[in-house]
Amino acid sequence: MNLSKLFLAGVCMGVLLASSTAGAQASRGDVLASGERGRSYHDIFGNNMVKMLPAFRLENRATSGSVENLELLADGKVALGFAQSDVYAQRVRSDRKRYGTITVVGRLVEECIYLVGRRDGPVQNLAGLGAKVDGRPARIAVGLEGSGMSGTWSLLSKLTPSLAGAKVVHTAGVLSLNQLGLGMLDAVSWVNDPHNRGHVLLQAALTAPELVLLPITDPALEHKLDDGTPIYNLASVALTNGRNAPLHSTLCTTALVFAAANANPRLVEKVSQALTFQRDTILGRD
Repeated sequence: MNLSKLFLAGVCMGVLLASSTAGAQASRGDVLASGERGRSYHDIFGNNMVKMLPAFRLENRATSGSVENLELLADGKVALGFAQSDVYAQRVRSDRKRYGTITVVGRLVEECIYLVGRRDGPVQNLAGLGAKVDGRPARIAVGLEGSGMSGTWSLLSKLTPSLAGAKVVHTAGVLSLNQLGLGMLDAVSWVNDPHNRGHVLLQAALTAPELVLLPITDPALEHKLDDGTPIYNLASVALTNGRNAPLHSTLCTTALVFAAANANPRLVEKVSQALTFQRDTILGRD
């Protein structure tokens, strides 16, 4: 091959590489940090949002949950992310310079805390997790590190300092409920959309005769930010479908959609419109 052909080949290769890099950079921001595979955030909300925004080549990325999503947003590694308002409030308070750049796009869904203990166990309410069990700290499983419940537990421990003495275990899924039933744990907790009554953990807790859902009723936990934005509110949620469904008293927060500082403004506006006019479609309720 003569020099001119070698030169031409090199130029073509350079153009292809540059084009490939530019394409990767152009699409890198169009990522949605949703949640765990097999859960509503990723499998329902994230997938539905991607389908509704085909023009933006949005990628639904599986993550461990709210904490990880906010970190990715703050670092500009994703354009959009789902996170609980209580987890966001903690992050802004701890590092306003870093997390204050994230934009709140809108409300996604209500999220409520489900706390489970053994029917004959030593822990029968939230406050019981702040006491010793057989001379040791109470053990509570709050899911994977970076999950929404792990962030929620962190704030609950600040609002009720005695809870900070409990031992946090990062076991997730039905495995944690099985270990609770065996006495390896004293409580298991997670957060979930109360309309998702088919959630595997809720179904497992209701099915196991040795387990019981523990109520949360302390009005002191109804927390607001300094600007009046509600973070927690007490609520009664239905545990099953049907007119005579049993009600459960617990504490709820709100899941929000966030955008990174470097997100495409057109994408942010389209998501804002979707949350206003098509939120039930995103949630799979229409």
